[in-house]
Amino acid sequence: MEILTSHLGKVSFSSDEVYYFHRGIFGFPGEKKFIFLKLKESEPFIWLQSVEKPDLAFVLVNPSFLFQDYNPHIGLDELEDIKAIDSKSVKVYVIVTLHPEMKDCHVNLLAPLVINPRKKLGKQVVLKDTGYKIQYFIFNQLERKRLNNKSKTS
Repeated sequence: MEILTSHLGKVSFSSDEVYYFHRGIFGFPGEKKFIFLKLKESEPFIWLQSVEKPDLAFVLVNPSFLFQDYNPHIGLDELEDIKAIDSKSVKVYVIVTLHPEMKDCHVNLLAPLVINPRKKLGKQVVLKDTGYKIQYFIFNQLERKRLNNKSKTS
């Protein structure tokens, strides 16, 4: 299958790469089918591309890349919704909000995407009773990572 996306051009994929979000993504409840696109030039970020709306895509990042202590509690109901055995069998991503000014880019730590890779199911969850924020600016974290990596290679 192929779609012509607004952000990445023509993308080919097979039906077994499609993930199903039975409740959609917050703000887009009708959009339920997505594919994950990993591009070398975008690392550590990945794209979550709608297969039905070519102009709808989200930039995601594994939150542990930026925040080593990020450890969201995923409830049993959420795990059951995506047919996951336990929280160790899922992947967690957060949505990145991009801005023209890099310093204004942020992630939503309060409502991560929880993915069951084996069943190709996903769900966005709202964490309860945490100190996590809806807007956590990431420029400083990215810069710290870049400088740390640079010093390791020097």
